[in-house]
Amino acid sequence: MLELNNALELIIKTVEKTSEEYGFKVEYPEGVRPPELPIKSVGSKSIIMFRGENGRIRVEHNGDKISLHCARANESDTPDDDMRRVSLSLLDLETFNEKDLKYLAEDYAESFKKNFSSKSPYSGKKTPTPVSRTQAKSGALAYDANTLGSRFTTIYPQLRDEYKRNIENYGEFLAEDFFVNHGNALVLQTLRENDKIKMRQLFKLLNDIYEDGTNDTQSLVGVTILGSTIAANMDLLETAQEYFSDTMKEPVTEIINYLAKSKSARMRLENPPVYKPKKSKKKGMLSSMLGM
Repeated sequence: MLELNNALELIIKTVEKTSEEYGFKVEYPEGVRPPELPIKSVGSKSIIMFRGENGRIRVEHNGDKISLHCARANESDTPDDDMRRVSLSLLDLETFNEKDLKYLAEDYAESFKKNFSSKSPYSGKKTPTPVSRTQAKSGALAYDANTLGSRFTTIYPQLRDEYKRNIENYGEFLAEDFFVNHGNALVLQTLRENDKIKMRQLFKLLNDIYEDGTNDTQSLVGVTILGSTIAANMDLLETAQEYFSDTMKEPVTEIINYLAKSKSARMRLENPPVYKPKKSKKKGMLSSMLGM
């Protein structure tokens, strides 16, 4: 069994070592000095802040979860407690060992480098061309993740820049990152508002993509978007089901019910693995995200 302070100390040291290369330094809260750990307690939360000319980093532990938040220098108006979350992990002190903790800390260091590298090697890469409705309905091509992302930003134009930034960062559209960190929040907002016009717009897109999408894209709709969003808010299931197509209703409802019962599966969805360039064909989203 791990002690919380020992776990946080390893994470602090690992992130600090990486962040120093970018000019960041850990911030000691008022009244805290070495050799004490630079941890600020706010209610049930334990917070560690790093600051530098390039921006801010926030590590936050709460309950059995720990998250990494980043803000670049040009996001100086964003409050510390509203910084962009780039990673969320389960930190189970009773079952985690030193190896698990080291992996988590190294994952955070990699996430930090990805967010603060001065220039992505993919900068300037052309946005991929979405699959057209004619191509999909004729069977010439199936809808892919990029088509879903591109069309999603026509409903939520405020995410267009995030969509382009995602492609620039990874050299392709990494849908898990885009929806987990940006798109799902707007899906949840739409479900809660239950505005009929917005709901029809959203589900016309999701039903259409699901009907004529690849297996991976169907899993993206069913698992990453609707599954993770509704499983954590089961009171919204009945509202959403009214808009599910006949093709989507049974499998997606089954996914949602499974995720609602499996905390570990939801955590894997909320914290996708660190991106690695593709070397071979990937497993389907449903299999990979649920650990199958």
